[in-house]
Amino acid sequence: MEKKDNRGLLRLLSTVLLSLVLLGVYYFSMSFSFFPFVMFGYMIAEAVLVVVYVCYNRAFSWRGVSEDMLPEKWDAEKKSGFLAECKERQRRSQWMLVAIISFLVTFICEALLLFLLPLVK
Repeated sequence: MEKKDNRGLLRLLSTVLLSLVLLGVYYFSMSFSFFPFVMFGYMIAEAVLVVVYVCYNRAFSWRGVSEDMLPEKWDAEKKSGFLAECKERQRRSQWMLVAIISFLVTFICEALLLFLLPLVK
């Protein structure tokens, strides 16, 4: 049980650290002529990660599915194997969520600065 808690904390710390690095690179690159490449690179990376994450997890179509909802022609071993594989896919793809959330933090910060900061002034 304790190992699972450490993984969650590690994922959280990784997300925060990667978010800070991505924000730093983004705002540092604003001073240079290659900024549009960084901005579009971030957008492309975010889009690709989201598509790969959803496709890899089979569009989460297995969520809420129990063994009795699977085809009757499958034996119990195949049903439990399918559900176990889906959970394993979700576990293995958690690293993508770290990157997805980190890029999203960058976009949210930029949106706040672009749209809310002028309203405050």
